[in-house]
Amino acid sequence: MKGANPVKKSDEKLKIGIIGYGRMGSSLIDGAIRSGLISPDSVLIYDTDAKRSELAREKSLKTASSLEEIASCDVVILAVKPKDMPQLLENLGTVMRAYPTFKPLVVSIAAGVRLSTLQSALGGYSRIVRAMPNIAASVNESASVFVPSNKITDEDLVVVKSILDSVGLAFMVRDESLLDVVTGIVGSGPAYFFLLMKIMEEIGIKYGLSRDLVRRMVAQTCKGSGKMALISKESFEQLISAVASPGGTTEEALKIMDSKGLAEIISQAISAAIEKSRKMASSASTPAPRT
Repeated sequence: MKGANPVKKSDEKLKIGIIGYGRMGSSLIDGAIRSGLISPDSVLIYDTDAKRSELAREKSLKTASSLEEIASCDVVILAVKPKDMPQLLENLGTVMRAYPTFKPLVVSIAAGVRLSTLQSALGGYSRIVRAMPNIAASVNESASVFVPSNKITDEDLVVVKSILDSVGLAFMVRDESLLDVVTGIVGSGPAYFFLLMKIMEEIGIKYGLSRDLVRRMVAQTCKGSGKMALISKESFEQLISAVASPGGTTEEALKIMDSKGLAEIISQAISAAIEKSRKMASSASTPAPRT
């Protein structure tokens, strides 16, 4: 739905509040604005960091001076770091009790913070969605996965998918445990590709290419490979074979990678990221609701 604005309440635009305008929060909301899905005047930013709030204002975004101001929003995106979630949830729960008409669609993009943790911290409130976009939302090329609570309506799903689709491609799963797998693959994924591109860049420079030239070459190669993978019906093995001619340069490179156990290293690394997400979820503290 890019180019349109389905995020509406009747003929009125939904007001979107985002708590946390750091790397991920700004990537998500800036990408949604750039896509045309939402307009800056429908967004309200709240961040306790004065520098990040100033950055938002420099982009003509409205900022809230207190969490209470977020009570006017229809959708509230929680985009703080997982370590900051317990305190935020306690404060947000206080606001929700003070403003009983405040019944927003809550979208959390914090890794490892379960729906049950969010619901418990907010006094049983369950109109909540967990989502895992990645930093490529800043250039409208994120892969995002989301899981809804059982109280989410079809209309809520349209809103969430529209926001996430506006910054790339969005996919829904119903099994929340899969979001830990998604975190290790999608959330952390850009860093894996950046590392590979960094290695390729350094090799290019070593053999005489300029840094600017090799960076653009490597980035375009990565972009082209991703696009081929998206539109091709061939398996990854078939795509590899299409590049690796027998006795050629690609085959020679792949032999070295195989002999060094590269596939196993990458597999272990991503599995470690997934297990870390699971540990974060199991150890997350849940602030007790106030009575």
